[in-house]
Amino acid sequence: MSRTGPLRRGELLIVGVLLLFVPVLILVATLAFLLIAEGLVLGELSVVELLELYVIELLLLAGGAYLLFRLLGYSIDTHLPDAPDADEERASEDGSTDEEPVETE
Repeated sequence: MSRTGPLRRGELLIVGVLLLFVPVLILVATLAFLLIAEGLVLGELSVVELLELYVIELLLLAGGAYLLFRLLGYSIDTHLPDAPDADEERASEDGSTDEEPVETE
């Protein structure tokens, strides 16, 4: 099953939107908790400080996601060294491989 271009672009758009808005949700939850716990008065924060907090959370989220991605790839390579590649799987499904068939008697 091959993916079409618009579907792939839609998935990338969703990931991009989530990457932008998940830090906002985390920031809102953090500020709500601090307001409830009376550890913060919202009037004390300027717009620049809120933007700084957003950028910090965005970078931490993107960095953490990248590190998890790399760790997953490393774990797969380490623990499953004989697992077939995605390209090899597609080639075997299509029946078209670069290798010549081995005849057995």
